Order: sequence, then C-alpha cells, then structure tokens
Amino acid sequence: MMIKINAKESVEIVEGVFVNVINASGSKYHSWDEMTEVQQQCFSGLNREVQDVYKKYQSGMVE
Repeated sequence: MMIKINAKESVEIVEGVFVNVINASGSKYHSWDEMTEVQQQCFSGLNREVQDVYKKYQSGMVE
C-alpha cells in the first residue's frame, strides 16, 4: 500500500516484506526482517488503520 502523507512524503508498505519511506531527502528502504518488532507493529498498524478509514468512506467516493 502506498500512503501519501503530504506533498513531500509518502510511505510504501508491503507488510511482511518491506517499507519504503519517501521524502524530500530521498527514499529509505527498510527490509521487514531487519526492522525491530516495534517498527513492524507501527507500520502494520498504520497499514490497517488507513485501510479501515478507506473502507469507511469508500462508498461516498466517486469512481
């Protein structure tokens, strides 16, 4: 999932595989296996919460 945070920041999360944080300074790739458990939980939580918000408002979006 690609999450656009603002005009200058994005986070790409492929849970269980990698996270790529992209900002004005460049991009920082994080292998899932190399992250701490706390980092994994953080990115998993962000991924879940964005999906939940999307589902909540999806019916009102124009396709």
